[in-house]
Amino acid sequence: MSIQNIKKDTGNGKKLNIDLNSDFGQSFGVYKSEIELELLPYISSANIACGLHAGDPLTIMNAIKSAACRNVSIGAHIGYPDIQGFGYRSMSLGEEEMKSIVIYQIGALNSLAKLYNYQVEYVRPHGALYKQISENYETVLYLVKAIAAYDPWLVLVGPPCDNLIKAGEEANIRVAQEVQLDKKYNIDGSIDFEAGDIVDFDYSVNLLETLIKDSAVLNNQGGKTKVDFNSIHLNMKSTVSVEIARKARELISSPVPVTGTFVANSGWLE
Repeated sequence: MSIQNIKKDTGNGKKLNIDLNSDFGQSFGVYKSEIELELLPYISSANIACGLHAGDPLTIMNAIKSAACRNVSIGAHIGYPDIQGFGYRSMSLGEEEMKSIVIYQIGALNSLAKLYNYQVEYVRPHGALYKQISENYETVLYLVKAIAAYDPWLVLVGPPCDNLIKAGEEANIRVAQEVQLDKKYNIDGSIDFEAGDIVDFDYSVNLLETLIKDSAVLNNQGGKTKVDFNSIHLNMKSTVSVEIARKARELISSPVPVTGTFVANSGWLE
């Protein structure tokens, strides 16, 4: 994985063309997720659940409305059809099955987004589907082909791994690698999924500062691994989520939406 080029201002400090994203619309029926509203002021991209792992129609519509009020870009947070397991249970889908659930979810979000003159700009997998990107090339290839069939201009946001890059090139769609501040990382820069979520403010801030300073993650061997990333994911599940988000926005004062990072880091914008 290559080092990221961070554009510098002519003044003091660095200009960080990085996206801050968080999951949104993760409620369903009587179950409500309140903390996501507290994170909204700090992010540039909202990953909105599309109904298969979470998000009923009214929840989705209200999530889009909230994002639009903040001028935050929206992405389809897609998952396996697994309401009972919140999308955390793995499935083995054929290419046509994958195509159907991917397009179904993006289309649902896009239809409601039109009410607010908004549109889906990217796709971010959830739970088991996200994890399988790192583990199974066939899964991610089916995923990128489905996205390309719907709209080849959409960006796929996923974990830092060779599978993501290779599949994006094969399907000819843009991919954006993200770093999650509550995860442990292997020496090759991939997520250590066995470690689970890390609820530790100091760890997350240390990882964030390492990303900004060195374009690297802290690995589970006690060192640092260079990564090429466009986005930082802010978890909305822990007791310190808002504190971490506040610190991230303090260090990255003007985050750029996922799609905007490709333009901002191309050299065309200064």
